Amino acid sequence: MRKFTHFMEEKFIPIATRISNNKLLKSISSGSMSLLGVIMLGAIFSVITSITWEPFVNLLNSFGLLTIINYVPNVTTNLIGLYMAFSIAYQGSKVFGIGENAFNTGIISLVSFVLLSPITVNEDVMPATNMFDGAYFGPKAVISAIIVSLIVIQIMKFFMSKNLTIKMPQGVPQMVSDSFTSLIPAVVIVLFFAIVKYAFAMTPYHTLNDFIYSIIQIPLQSLVGSFPAFLLLLVISQLLWFFGIHGSQTVLPILMPVWLGYMAENSAIIASGGTITNIINFGLWDLACIGGSGATIGLVFIMFFMSKSKRYKAFGKIALPCGIFSINEPLIFGMPLMLNVMTLIPFVLCPVVVSSIGYLLIKLGIIAPYIGILGTGSLPPLLHGIVNGSLSAGIYELVAVFISALIWYPFFKMIDKQAYEEESKLEGDNHHD
Repeated sequence: MRKFTHFMEEKFIPIATRISNNKLLKSISSGSMSLLGVIMLGAIFSVITSITWEPFVNLLNSFGLLTIINYVPNVTTNLIGLYMAFSIAYQGSKVFGIGENAFNTGIISLVSFVLLSPITVNEDVMPATNMFDGAYFGPKAVISAIIVSLIVIQIMKFFMSKNLTIKMPQGVPQMVSDSFTSLIPAVVIVLFFAIVKYAFAMTPYHTLNDFIYSIIQIPLQSLVGSFPAFLLLLVISQLLWFFGIHGSQTVLPILMPVWLGYMAENSAIIASGGTITNIINFGLWDLACIGGSGATIGLVFIMFFMSKSKRYKAFGKIALPCGIFSINEPLIFGMPLMLNVMTLIPFVLCPVVVSSIGYLLIKLGIIAPYIGILGTGSLPPLLHGIVNGSLSAGIYELVAVFISALIWYPFFKMIDKQAYEEESKLEGDNHHD
């Protein structure tokens, strides 16, 4: 165990810390999280349209509500790339220290992203009309939006750091001054992406979006869309938590570009009445972390109802309400689970077992897959599955509570017994005195 701990502290933890503090990944993460409102809005309406209970469907159709409800996913999850182009540049500018130009950075990124999107001619109407292809603003364009926004941030940062901007005199309104400050870098950025668009038009890919989708996004989806890769990253996340580093914040930004695309695709599939194929997503990760990292939902119930020691009886009263909403920092740092060799095995094993059984049930068609909505991990078991479009997965989450309890039980009883004996000895000594 000492060799393992030494290896983790000397080799693994420094790398993980650098990844966790990487400004590019922080920009992607903060930009994506700022879109939670849009994401949740589209997902909720997609879930409503996925309900196939005939009386409910007939009720919606009788009032024309189904058509109205379908409008919402079309302008939320189906345009996720468009929103990410702005939000990542906006939030990322703050991460890179140019927050005073955050809004203009976001707008320039949005303009650049739209500039790269192909324009088609609609000859079905007279006169013929130029149109943007909506596919290049949705899940297919997530990686493109990320790359464009990060490039825009770096160019903006360069111009700001070198003071290559137009300075307006005092007395000019701040909004006007900010617009002129961003004018020179905006011209350079837009011209750069216009040249990129022209160059790719002469290639077999025709657009930068198609190039990125074919060369980067599809292979990346194949890599992180596999269950072995999911388990590997899950174990890494748990080990990071064991050493006191926020595992999810380190690992999820790596997965986020692909999983956001999955989320939008799954929402569209559900809305059209299809079957979800992207089953490795945020929903499965939330299942693995039911109750918090370490799948500690079962542990908090055991602690609350079955503790013998006063220490864990009192601690269980705090941990249970938090654990139901997947908040388990009190357990990790207060129990503690961090650097606790006695709980390392269930802390790593339980998420793997819970998610593996869930994955197997999905593959066998016993439960429906999750849509994979970002930001729903704090919902209680059952409700989490329902919001993610799968009542059957929600029911399995209740079963997962018992699975978690079974795995955690022998390990908790061991440390609870130890605490009880220490308390009894201390009370005996006090009584003797």
